[in-house]
Amino acid sequence: MQASMANAGVICLCSVPREGNYGIIQQSIPSSDSLPVLVCVKSLSSNHIRLAEGQSVRGFFSSDMAEDEIEQITHEIIRHGELKKYLESCRASGFPSSPHTRRVSEEILHAFPRRLREDEMAQRLGKSRSRVQKFCRQFFGMAYTRLLRRLWVYQALRLTEYTTCSNGEIALQLNYSEESNFARDFRKELKCSPSEARLRLSQQNPEKLLH
Repeated sequence: MQASMANAGVICLCSVPREGNYGIIQQSIPSSDSLPVLVCVKSLSSNHIRLAEGQSVRGFFSSDMAEDEIEQITHEIIRHGELKKYLESCRASGFPSSPHTRRVSEEILHAFPRRLREDEMAQRLGKSRSRVQKFCRQFFGMAYTRLLRRLWVYQALRLTEYTTCSNGEIALQLNYSEESNFARDFRKELKCSPSEARLRLSQQNPEKLLH
């Protein structure tokens, strides 16, 4: 897995005796400026937290965690990883950042994988919908609705490339109500179906497909 493209690495220590997995964590996890790491253990202890300090461990999974807690940890990594980088790369050339545009980005990422409607974004910013539209067109060079669609397609492409999930599973993970809506976003952004995009990923990465 390429560190520049993956959201995080996962090390599973569930089959390792507790007394042995502390040493494995110390030996196998890269330095803090490397790929973020999630560690899966049978049960979490204070020693795990202590060992994570000073290393690139961003979180732990354990067998007694609730599903929504695992989702929260995973989404937090995605929000502050490649999805954030891609959102920043969408910025229109030569247009400086501002508190308003930074807030738009923060709210989009914070809500992921739920899409904030334009009126919800306007309410959170304390601005009118027309102001939100103006921010997005100036800063990102596209309408707010297209920016969200583009981000969700980008994350779908990453899941297609780096997981074995089916199109339907990816649509579910990205909070699409219907797989047909998922396919519609692909047609609008890539002029092809999710299955066709899956084939194209063997030749091009998600960024190039969306260029």
